[in-house]
Amino acid sequence: MKITNEMKTGLVVVAGLAVGVLFWVKTTDFNSSPYKIKTYFNYAEGVKIDSIVKLAGIDIGRVESIKFDYVPETKIELILSLDKKAKIHEDSLAFISTSGMIGDAYIGITPGSPDKAFVKDGAIVMSEDPIEMRKLMKKADAISENLDKTLVEVKALAQGMNDVVKGNKDRIDAIASNIEATAANFKEFSEDIKQHPWKLLMKGK
Repeated sequence: MKITNEMKTGLVVVAGLAVGVLFWVKTTDFNSSPYKIKTYFNYAEGVKIDSIVKLAGIDIGRVESIKFDYVPETKIELILSLDKKAKIHEDSLAFISTSGMIGDAYIGITPGSPDKAFVKDGAIVMSEDPIEMRKLMKKADAISENLDKTLVEVKALAQGMNDVVKGNKDRIDAIASNIEATAANFKEFSEDIKQHPWKLLMKGK
């Protein structure tokens, strides 16, 4: 039987398709469907469905769902859908961070200890709550107020002891000046963070 040019062309196309299919089968991981884990937070500002999940800084999945769990206390339950190739140890910790200065919030996961087993689908991973800016600012105000009170007490002490311990007057004055400078610097820092909270993230990097 004579093979026509059309038949030759058809055979070449079929052979090409067969090679392509064979390559796809060999390079495709049919067991790479994502697995899911749970984690819980008391506070999760900025996290939303489809937020990125990172393991040691590398994207490995997304936040699939967010809901409240009220027993035994109010918690935020996150279900994370992760790449099957991303292995997380049993003592890994989930935490909330942001990308860059004013980027979106993401869920970070620490690698964990190599001597611990890897978690399985449906496992619960422990979490570490982020610092709430409201609480941080409240603590900063309290520290600033205490510094002011200490400064007043030191100045009163220095004035009352002028005649008794004249030799220590310069030292006491120096302590008072240092505390006063510290209080001023702390107030300036506190006000700056209140106006530009993203700077706190930069300082921690």
